[in-house]
Amino acid sequence: MKRLFLENSSLPTLLELCKSLKQALQIHAQIAIHGLHHHFFYNSRLVSFFALSGCKDGLLHSRILFSRIDNPNIFIWNTLIRGYSRSDSPHEALVLYMSMLSRGTESPNNFTFPFVLNSCTRLSSFEPGSQIHCHIIKFGFEFDLFIRNALIHLYSIFGCINHAHKVFEGNSVRDLVSYNTMINGYAQVKQPCAALWLFREMQNSCIQPDAFTFVALFSACSVLNDPSVGKQVHALVYKNLSSIYSNMLLKTAVIDMYAKCGLMNLAEQVLSTMEMGKSTAAWSSMISGYARVGKIESARRLFDQMDQRDVVSWTAMISGYSQTGLFVEALELFEKMKSLGIQPDEVTVVALLSACAGLGALDFGRRLHRQYIENVIFGRNIFLTTAVIDMYAKCGSIDTALDIFYKIPKNLKTVSLLNSMISGLAQHGLGKAAIAIFQEMELMGLKPDRVTFVGILCACSHSGLVEDGRKLFESMMNYGIKPHMEHYGCMVDILARDGCLDEAYDLIKSMPYEANSVIWRALMGGCRLHGNAEMGKIAGQRLLELEPNHGARYVLLSNMLASTNQWEEARRVRKLMDDKGIHKPPGWSYIEFNGTLHRFVASKKSHPQAKEIELMLTDMSTKLKSAGYIPNTRQVVFDVDEEEKEAVVSYHSEKLALAFGLINSRPKETIRIMKNLRICGDCHSAFKLLSEIYATEMMVRDAIRFHHFKNGACSCMDFW
Repeated sequence: MKRLFLENSSLPTLLELCKSLKQALQIHAQIAIHGLHHHFFYNSRLVSFFALSGCKDGLLHSRILFSRIDNPNIFIWNTLIRGYSRSDSPHEALVLYMSMLSRGTESPNNFTFPFVLNSCTRLSSFEPGSQIHCHIIKFGFEFDLFIRNALIHLYSIFGCINHAHKVFEGNSVRDLVSYNTMINGYAQVKQPCAALWLFREMQNSCIQPDAFTFVALFSACSVLNDPSVGKQVHALVYKNLSSIYSNMLLKTAVIDMYAKCGLMNLAEQVLSTMEMGKSTAAWSSMISGYARVGKIESARRLFDQMDQRDVVSWTAMISGYSQTGLFVEALELFEKMKSLGIQPDEVTVVALLSACAGLGALDFGRRLHRQYIENVIFGRNIFLTTAVIDMYAKCGSIDTALDIFYKIPKNLKTVSLLNSMISGLAQHGLGKAAIAIFQEMELMGLKPDRVTFVGILCACSHSGLVEDGRKLFESMMNYGIKPHMEHYGCMVDILARDGCLDEAYDLIKSMPYEANSVIWRALMGGCRLHGNAEMGKIAGQRLLELEPNHGARYVLLSNMLASTNQWEEARRVRKLMDDKGIHKPPGWSYIEFNGTLHRFVASKKSHPQAKEIELMLTDMSTKLKSAGYIPNTRQVVFDVDEEEKEAVVSYHSEKLALAFGLINSRPKETIRIMKNLRICGDCHSAFKLLSEIYATEMMVRDAIRFHHFKNGACSCMDFW
């Protein structure tokens, strides 16, 4: 009687009241003691509790119990699949599902497929998801609304919006979840107009929107970047919902939308209605918004005011610094974040790699690669892979960038990835290699975009590939791409560098746009290179009209006139610049040593190793003169004697950085220098000779391209 009582009353009650894994294990022990461990009812209840307990040990225990059941029913299969679909091992849910099919004793039902689809979503694995879709059709569940919504979500997550739309359109019965999932999917793949159109259809179908609908719509408005539409959607929130003031998620979405649209005053107003400290996401949106409009000090002020910061907050501030060109500050903030034990996520690492690329901080970039992303580099995360390739290319390690690029399976390569590789090769003057990548893109069936043609035309420009440039420019319309200002700028640069100045000028006059300063600068650069002072004056005058307060434009015109021996004209331009109180942007150069960046400014002698640098500069000058080198002072337009002019060019920032590098570099180590301005003719000639004198490879990345100096020659072949 006691055993019957236990079997029929006490243990079921205990199982119902069980609250912890420890209690469940004790009940399991009692079941075993009373000889009920083979009883189907008790085993199924225990499997269910352990599987849904939310802990790894519980799942393991449920799997052991499950293995002892001879013929588990669909309820037990679903319970275990559900448990694994929510765990850290979602792939086990797929293993169980396939095992169930292979046994053939039970068929999946309408509860099975949502759990399995959730596993595919969490695995970021599209292929199994498409196979499950085939199974859904096979077992006749393609019209189940719950399953269809799960499929829409799956396809949207993977960016397969056409597949999602096909599932959505395949059934006339749609609920709020169907519309919300589809609207959010369009927003995520940056098709805001489709999302807004679908919302209108939803309204016409008399389906009442909820908070999740508007969160998705605000995301779409952020992509659209149309403040007027965002304001209309915001007004609809008040019309349709009554709980906006208490809905933190919705308020955060509103703030994010206004911040991304640049309406920081409205974003501030919404933020002021929230309880501070309860939404780090809202603060992070504000930080990103201020950085986006160039108010980096305001972004940092908000960041410093935060009581609690998560990885998103840190990333927002790091990204803000990186996007505004404050690369050193981005890396320094990361070091502070790391010291607090906060681990970066993928978005953080991409922002840091961008900062490394901007600075040319190769050692720092390598450490990021090794520490955080080496195991995902071969295409499994294409955004990180693209960022890594871009970093290596912009830091001068183009061979490493190419090595990573060619290890990525072709089916994982994207247009963005190939664009990054083409751009990197262009900067290094490897035009033929860039064209080969462009041709590979076509063979893979990928369609080049506007960015592709900017990169490939730049590659032609930096390599003197005039005919290739002409053909590529003319072929743009074949790809449905209308040439924009940047493409005309590249083409003018190609022609001007090659000395086809009349053709370049005619192209400018035939453009459907009014030429900008970049295009006139390209023409004037060609005029300086080929000694055409008259056309150079025309280009220079247009430059000064477009950017009357830009000091670099005056310097460029002055140098062009000086290079053609028009000294009085050059002095007149310099005097005009002085009279207006306009200053030339200071020249600076970075060099990385032992993971630390050293910055040098032209003529400044404040470095801790200033005395050693001065001695090295003297040594460099002595050896250059012994080799017959005469400093090129033609562009130093000052009323001073020749000796003083030589002193001016001797203290250019890249020469200071080179002296530091020669003092501190190891034998056979390449000296890498990053410069904010175009390397001058004197430094370029000196670096060629010095690479031979000191038997050292040197690399300079200036504002235009990379220069690899070795054995007395430069990779640019004096074409820059």
